[in-house]
Amino acid sequence: MTTFFVFILTISIVVGIHEFGHFQMARWCNVKVLKFSIGFGKPLFTFRFGKDRTEFAISSIPLGGYVKLLDENNIETSEKVNKIDLKRAFNRQPLIKRFLIVAAGPLINIILGILIFSFIFVYGSKQIKPSISELPISSEAYQLGLRAGDEIASLDGSEIKSLEDLLTSIKDQKNVFQDVGLKRNGEITHIKNLLWTDEIKVFPYGLPILIQSVEAGSIAEKIGLQTHDQMLMVDQIPIKDIPDLIASVQKNWSQSYTLTIKRENIIQYIHIDKELFESKVDKKRIGIALGYDDVIIKTHLVEVKRTFEESIKKSLVQTYAFFNLTLKTFKNLLTQKTDFKDLGGPIAIAHMASSSFVEGTFPYIQFIGLISLNIGILNLLPIPLLDGGYLLFYLIEFVRRKPLSNKKMMISQRVGMLILGVLTGIALYNDACRYLLGS
Repeated sequence: MTTFFVFILTISIVVGIHEFGHFQMARWCNVKVLKFSIGFGKPLFTFRFGKDRTEFAISSIPLGGYVKLLDENNIETSEKVNKIDLKRAFNRQPLIKRFLIVAAGPLINIILGILIFSFIFVYGSKQIKPSISELPISSEAYQLGLRAGDEIASLDGSEIKSLEDLLTSIKDQKNVFQDVGLKRNGEITHIKNLLWTDEIKVFPYGLPILIQSVEAGSIAEKIGLQTHDQMLMVDQIPIKDIPDLIASVQKNWSQSYTLTIKRENIIQYIHIDKELFESKVDKKRIGIALGYDDVIIKTHLVEVKRTFEESIKKSLVQTYAFFNLTLKTFKNLLTQKTDFKDLGGPIAIAHMASSSFVEGTFPYIQFIGLISLNIGILNLLPIPLLDGGYLLFYLIEFVRRKPLSNKKMMISQRVGMLILGVLTGIALYNDACRYLLGS
């Protein structure tokens, strides 16, 4: 029951914000708003408010919402429209106003996500310290004075507060840093002209790698891997971190090999036959979620707070990365590099919302920001019936100096309905298999 109520709360917030964007922009553009509904179907609760006596409704199917504008193309025959109001009809507005009204919904979702993440960055959160796990004695970095256990405090004057900051700064792993600030035994020291190479291993490199979950029907389930198993070796080659394990699995794809694991302090060997890969040639994933030992991780956490300017900047970078990830996911779905089984629907959202709610206020607020960002970006995709589809039509109208014909609009909307219908059906099927049937 908690899961249901948290889902309703989450959808109401995110959808409410989205529809408020359309609603408020329509008011600013002097377009008459007939109805504002959270949910679809039969209204459970309604009231009228404002100079236009707009109907506000909570409806019975909590899977979205809508704002109904005065529009001569969508007027129901039973409605009598005052001729004075016709100049306020959506279809009679200039192109720029129609564009702004449609764009306002997803944009306010994205803005909400950015503000939530900025607030979390300013307030502070527990993050992993930017510390060194391992480096060879023969390395140049060791000769300059870098040691395992050192915490990176700054790189060329830029403060490093967390592992994320460090990884962002060294992402090409070929940087020469003129000045590196180190924290060792509570004191700050500096080394000069450090060439950062892949010999320098940062935390959590070397920690035990544990299986957090096993996907139903996956290769991992078929070969008998279980939650809490510790991954030790791939074909007798020791594994020191999660990227190393992923690279080893992908390198050995379509080949027979042996995994060495530790289960309840007992070393076991699990053989993977190459025949198991035949149906998953392009996926290159065996179906496990990986993590490190939480007990050890917690000893390496530090409270990180950022300035407002830093927070806005990081939120924008995070939003851009999430936008690219969304586009890449859809591209991979179309090219079958991502399995349609990974799609989740309302039940998946409900379970994630409930889990974050149980974890506490800030995890739940962060989840709201993530879902709001997701809804905003997805609605900008140029698929007919989504806001992005209408924005595409308006861009075409701008280029052609005239709108698309009603016939072309109807055909494109049917295509959009088919695409969304198929994706929704797959997501609901996956939800049913994952949460109701347990398969």
